[in-house]
Amino acid sequence: MRQLLNFIICDDTHAQSIRDVVEPIIVELNLGKIVMFETKPDKVLDYINNNTNTSVYFIDIELDTTINGIDIARLIRDKDDSSYIVFITAHQEFAFLTYKYRLQVIDYIVKPIRQEDIRDCLQEIHKSEEVKKIQRGLKNQENYILEVKSGWKKYRIDIRDIIYVEVTRNRIVIHTERGQTSFLATLKEIRDRLCCMDADSFMVCHKSYLVNIKKIKLLDKTELIMSNGERCPISRSYKRGIIDALDS
Repeated sequence: MRQLLNFIICDDTHAQSIRDVVEPIIVELNLGKIVMFETKPDKVLDYINNNTNTSVYFIDIELDTTINGIDIARLIRDKDDSSYIVFITAHQEFAFLTYKYRLQVIDYIVKPIRQEDIRDCLQEIHKSEEVKKIQRGLKNQENYILEVKSGWKKYRIDIRDIIYVEVTRNRIVIHTERGQTSFLATLKEIRDRLCCMDADSFMVCHKSYLVNIKKIKLLDKTELIMSNGERCPISRSYKRGIIDALDS
């Protein structure tokens, strides 16, 4: 699910009119909601100092206060690299300041505000958020990938597919929903690597077996029947731990 954004508007003369243009497009694109629209920067500064969410700031460069939009943007960037800054101004000549201070401004909208300019800006933010969503998904997917080598071959195994792991003659055999992968290693090595990946659903049930408790179909007296119908022996010393894990 894509993260929804907080929108903040700060303009000393047109805050309400900017909101009237921005809000329906935000709703249409399901981007988030306006949490603040102000004519003075005081509350906006408090928000910047205390906020942890990715936000979109529509800021007038020329504010009728001692602090201007450039100052606000610099404070945002001191705190946050991920939020979006959109400058609004009647003077295009101020655009060079955004590059001087490396403020990573996503857009620069010149007054009078046109709906098509706001729409183009918000659509660009929407695209950027979709890219971030895909990147987060790929990163999360990588967190579940166990890489192993067998000779010159390299395998990438999704640990969520692993049913159980067994060791036989110094070779590890990983049984998954898709088949088996065999390579040289010890059970301790595989167990340690799974622990480093926060794979807490794997437990030893026998000196030669490591099982995914989420894949246990039935617990019998001396063995476990796994989701693929295969059987794994269970030692008395490990049985209590397996029972507790299944009950939790």
